[in-house]
Amino acid sequence: MRKSTVVPIIMLLIVMISLLLGVNTLHYFFPGHGQSLTPAEAHNLSLQSMLLFHYSFLPRIAVALLAGAALGLAGWLCQLLLKNPLAEPATLGIASGAQLGLTLATLSGSSVMLSQGLSLTGAMVSALIIFVLSSQRRLSPLTLLLTGLIIGLFCSALQNGIALFRHEQLQNLFIWSSGNLSQNDWSVARLLAPVLLLVVLLTLLFSRSLNLLRLSDTMVNSLGGRSQRIRLAGLLLVTLVSGWTVSQVGIIGFIGLFAPQICRLLPHQRFISHMLLVMLFGAMVLLACDQLSVLSQYAGYQFTAGNITAIGGIPLMLFIIAKARFIYAPDLRPALRHTVMMTGKKYALTGLLLVLTTLLAVSITRNADGLLLNWHDPLAFRWPRAVVAGSCGALLAMGGVILQRLTANPLASPEVLGVNSGAACGVVLMLIFFPATGSIGIFPAALAGALLSLIIIIFFAFGGYSSSSRILLAGTALSALAAAVISLLLASGAPNASQIISWLSGSAWGATPVMAMSGLLITLITLPLSLLFSRWLTLLPLGSQVASSLGLAMRPVTGVLLVFCAVLSACATLLLGPMSFIGLLAPQVTRQMGVRHVAVALPVTALTGAVLMMTADTLGRLIIWPFQIPAGVMAVLLGTPVFVWLLCRKKVS
Repeated sequence: MRKSTVVPIIMLLIVMISLLLGVNTLHYFFPGHGQSLTPAEAHNLSLQSMLLFHYSFLPRIAVALLAGAALGLAGWLCQLLLKNPLAEPATLGIASGAQLGLTLATLSGSSVMLSQGLSLTGAMVSALIIFVLSSQRRLSPLTLLLTGLIIGLFCSALQNGIALFRHEQLQNLFIWSSGNLSQNDWSVARLLAPVLLLVVLLTLLFSRSLNLLRLSDTMVNSLGGRSQRIRLAGLLLVTLVSGWTVSQVGIIGFIGLFAPQICRLLPHQRFISHMLLVMLFGAMVLLACDQLSVLSQYAGYQFTAGNITAIGGIPLMLFIIAKARFIYAPDLRPALRHTVMMTGKKYALTGLLLVLTTLLAVSITRNADGLLLNWHDPLAFRWPRAVVAGSCGALLAMGGVILQRLTANPLASPEVLGVNSGAACGVVLMLIFFPATGSIGIFPAALAGALLSLIIIIFFAFGGYSSSSRILLAGTALSALAAAVISLLLASGAPNASQIISWLSGSAWGATPVMAMSGLLITLITLPLSLLFSRWLTLLPLGSQVASSLGLAMRPVTGVLLVFCAVLSACATLLLGPMSFIGLLAPQVTRQMGVRHVAVALPVTALTGAVLMMTADTLGRLIIWPFQIPAGVMAVLLGTPVFVWLLCRKKVS
């Protein structure tokens, strides 16, 4: 995309904001228009409108501008520090940590000030954990990204688990955390402004050092910089500004991802001017979306700024991604190379773990007296859910291996494609608007949502300027759009919200023998098929030029692999729900184990994913008996310590 295309977008945003502000301002200066009022009533109504204008409308504008600028700055710093276009505070787990702290504060009935403190504490604790774990690898961008994503998923899983049992108590939190910028005074603006100003000044103070991070770490160190210290300082700035913003206005996604991508399409800018442009664009986007949410309330709809930001802005981002000639893509190919060879003992151990996990999953149970082994009648109820969990884990794990090698990005996983998010969105829409269909309508609704997402992804794969980063950004945008729709529907107070949350968390309690046999059959078919792609997956991490020179037709290969990954993800979502962890974790576990060859990595990763999911499902139904923790939530809670252990036991080469 050229400058001539970007500038009209910015001008259109400015005009839109001006019109929306004008329309909303008229509502305050001409109250009671068209009504027959006495002079006293008109005076009282006018006084009330002016009070609302000064203490609600103007503070709301200020908060939208400050929060948008803060989120744009945080997203830009994340992408600069981590050299990845998918990076933002949510990717690093900082926003999820702040949200978890706020959830705990809400459950404990804390005051507003204490809740804000706990939210910022949650962000700080998440950042501290990320720093401690990443220090094992010298704060490399890849380690920071992976650790942050894992910690973020862990915090989100804890919050989803709490929401399953305390949904009514957290109803207001769902509404607020979806980006509701309604204000009653200037207090939030007064709290946001000094923190944003402090972070901007500190960023300007370290601008020369931060600007060096556009180079490789080797070049930074050779020029006298300390890449680790610079990255740590930048991480602290991101934690401060994003954690404090979340504590004041809730989680508003997409701004931190969208604003830097738009500004990157402009001609090369100096560090300071680029930073100011990102903040300006983030502020304009959030202000426009918030004013649209105000207009929607006049029509009787309860859209928040966060909903409008995702629902309205993401299609615009998809258009920009499709038209842009160049999307920034870091070179992460070395991350897919391995220095340790997996031994035969590890192969045997992986297979043994699968056998033992299967036996325990179908035999162990619990009653009021404790745990016991039972092979008789309960077996008929346990084997379907065990097989479904294992099959879904294997499918997502295979998809993770293929997608990470296709895109040369270890952050890529099947859920990044947006297929399972599309399926989840279809199911939620069906359960809310057509609740009478019950479980019968889940399959066609999920299939329709998955197919729609797949069509969009294929369009980006075969579009004019196809690239792996473009596909990943498009999938991330689709996932964010689906998450916004789901958040909006849950915040609307749907009577079957608990059922929806349970399905979204990956619960296997409703597995049937038909579902189990279908999942097993799909796994047995797709695993041998995936081995046919071994040569492709071996050449792709070498880069498109090398792969093409070795006879690989990049566009057809990319399309086939994308469709295959989407099918794997859609099948897993239809069986167990939209899980968002195994596809990322299982390839990382096998990579840490030292698997080199693709032909070996695919089956070993599938076994690892199956073991993780079956273990998660078994523990989920035993830990808080007679209640159950969904397998998707339990997989995150179980897999995070495994990933941390593997990360810490590896020494820096």
